Amino acid sequence: MRLRIAATFGICFVAMGAGARADQLRYDWRLEDGAEYDTNPGRVERIEGTPSQPAPPASVLARIVASGGLAAGLGRRNSLALFGAFGGKWFADSDARAENVMVAQATASDSLRIWRRTQTTMAFSYYDVFQRRSIELPDFRSLSPSLRVEQGLTKSLLASLGGGYRWFTFKPDGAYSFHAPTAFLSLRHVLPGDLLSGGADWEWSAGASIEARAFDGAACTASGCDQSGIAPRHRDRFWIGHTEFSRTGSWLFGSGVALHINQSNSYGEALVRGLFHVRTVVPLPWGLSLSMRAEVVATRYRDPLTFLQPVAGLPSASIEDESRSTLRLEVARLFEGRFEVGARYVYYTSAPASGAIDFRRQTILLYLAFLDER
Repeated sequence: MRLRIAATFGICFVAMGAGARADQLRYDWRLEDGAEYDTNPGRVERIEGTPSQPAPPASVLARIVASGGLAAGLGRRNSLALFGAFGGKWFADSDARAENVMVAQATASDSLRIWRRTQTTMAFSYYDVFQRRSIELPDFRSLSPSLRVEQGLTKSLLASLGGGYRWFTFKPDGAYSFHAPTAFLSLRHVLPGDLLSGGADWEWSAGASIEARAFDGAACTASGCDQSGIAPRHRDRFWIGHTEFSRTGSWLFGSGVALHINQSNSYGEALVRGLFHVRTVVPLPWGLSLSMRAEVVATRYRDPLTFLQPVAGLPSASIEDESRSTLRLEVARLFEGRFEVGARYVYYTSAPASGAIDFRRQTILLYLAFLDER
């Protein structure tokens, strides 16, 4: 599961800005509770020509999410932003309860304007999944400090350059834990519109990044993984390039493409992945809103995959295994500015990739949320 959830994180840091004026302090928080139905709790793939592996049945589950954010001005040039979240899901069917999970997430950033159009930002992010330990489950922790410099080239064009470090702990199998220096570059261009007269803001952005991963485990070959300590360590260079544009106005629209390339010295890990996404939010009658997002993902691996006669010793878990196309639809209505009721449907599939693997999963969620902001 890839939840995007959190609980309020480190509000005590606001003490750093004790001198900030009250009107510089902004916050928001949200508590969401819902009931969901999942047709494939174990995210099991069907492989042509092989017996179906045991899989937990479709099940109802309870889902809860708490999140909050805080922003404070610490003077004329300095600002602090905090965000945190915590949530989880619990399955009703006893055969699916191994998929119960909790997730915690937090980010903190401190921005300092050092010139009229120049700003530096120090940030730290934390993401932690708590799940029953199994090589088949995505149970991991990620810690990432970073430093970013932003330079305004014109009034509407912004360039960002930065770097950082990432510590990734794959809890079920330490061989998949890694540490990695990272670097990134991006451009963002905004075309302001007159929203009061029905115009829209248009924005496009593009960027690239690299993460050089040094794993704790050995690099594998087609004949297996040598754990004697003689084999070279597993090394990956994960490149990402992306571009996207969006429209903000009476209705929202966005679209983008991305290319992922993993240069790996370990068998089965090198890949090229293309992604295309489109999203929109449209107001409906009676105060309803409709949001839609579709993402098409296609992945090509350098090494052939073996199913009928698996290679002895190769780990059965992959960190980069999210090659899923998705379609997401959500209808929601806000009452009195504080209560939200909604329904969400998500469809996952291995299409458009063709081959021996077939993956399908559907989830339907009904939720009630309470939110507040200032």
